[in-house]
Amino acid sequence: MPVWLLAFRASFTFLTRIPVGGFPYPKKTWEWISIWFPLVGLLLGGLQALIWLGLDGHSDLTRALIAVTAGVLVTGGFHEDGLADSVDALGGAYDRENVLRILKDSRIGAFGALALILALMIKLSLLVDLGAMAPVGFLLGQSLSRAVPVMQLGVQPYALREDPESKSRDVARSGQLQAAIAGVWVLAVIFGAFRLGVSPAALIGSVVAMLCVGVIFGLYVQRRAGGLTGDFMGAIQQISEIGILFALVSA
Repeated sequence: MPVWLLAFRASFTFLTRIPVGGFPYPKKTWEWISIWFPLVGLLLGGLQALIWLGLDGHSDLTRALIAVTAGVLVTGGFHEDGLADSVDALGGAYDRENVLRILKDSRIGAFGALALILALMIKLSLLVDLGAMAPVGFLLGQSLSRAVPVMQLGVQPYALREDPESKSRDVARSGQLQAAIAGVWVLAVIFGAFRLGVSPAALIGSVVAMLCVGVIFGLYVQRRAGGLTGDFMGAIQQISEIGILFALVSA
């Protein structure tokens, strides 16, 4: 089986708690799993959209809360953990060495806890604001946001490439080709959403939100830590998802 196709199965192993099996994967497989991240996100968003639709008759807040909870259960809070660790490190350290040291600490601090609470509250609020368009928010938010860290790896170095304890080290070998494929996924999702009736303003706003997060956060962590880490990529996904939802609500 071609390594890029085997990587499709491995991408679920990396991003979710779904027991797809397949171990042991050839080491090179992990370099290609990132090309499937937007598709995994699209499938996750589809699950959340179905849950939202299946809870018709309940309040929008209840539907949003259950759908978001389902997403966290499927992924194991993978990206949320990255957000919390990133905020703890960036908020609690003043130099590169201590930023990287705190990132390796599995304990959650006050900064990380606050970031998680606020991020979840903002997501829920935006999904409630979307109302009947919430399924679109799930689909676009989950898929497009997972393309951003992949594209970042195409233009930005990985700060822990030589660290044997880095869980994302092999994935971080993803480069410009993988970033370009993620960009194709973005175009495909945007085109599909347009054909389904999502307004051009909402789609353009979503892309602008993705670019803003990638550029601003990317430059910030480059200055603070010398590049990306797995936790930073999780934070990028979470912030991008919020930005996309905000763009959809504002359109």
